[in-house]
Amino acid sequence: MPRAQDAEALRRYRNSKLYRSLTRTLRAYNRLMVERLHARGFEDFSPAFPSLLSNLDTNGTRIGVLSMRAGVTRQAASKLLREIERCGYVERKTSSDDARATIVYFTARGRQLLAAILELVEMIESDFARGLKPGEFERVREGLFQVADRIDPNGALGSGDRPTQRGSR
Repeated sequence: MPRAQDAEALRRYRNSKLYRSLTRTLRAYNRLMVERLHARGFEDFSPAFPSLLSNLDTNGTRIGVLSMRAGVTRQAASKLLREIERCGYVERKTSSDDARATIVYFTARGRQLLAAILELVEMIESDFARGLKPGEFERVREGLFQVADRIDPNGALGSGDRPTQRGSR
């Protein structure tokens, strides 16, 4: 490990770590997603929205579950949800099972957004894969799944998202 006083060695060290690569990749992924959604008419879609929308189940999700999956406080999730709701992508309803609980659902516009996102995910990941040798992208993705499953075996940031088999991811 380099010493903090050696700026060039510290830069090389930091750039060699997984955190930087994951952060850069996620930033590029989100930037492409936002740009392409804007081009498809979702001009009000914010780069902050994926942290919650990517964790919203199609049959609705409690706010507390959304905040846990996104790794933010319930208050932060509620604040962002208000913005997403103003754009017309989601709506909140009181749970039919528990009057104290609020469930977040996609609206009709939100389901249109989701359809566009699903299509764009395939395009973006195909673009990423084209930059690698055949099969490399799948190996990288599978390796990251294995790391995530090992360090977060209960899926605390995505409980309920476990596929029945690996190929269904």
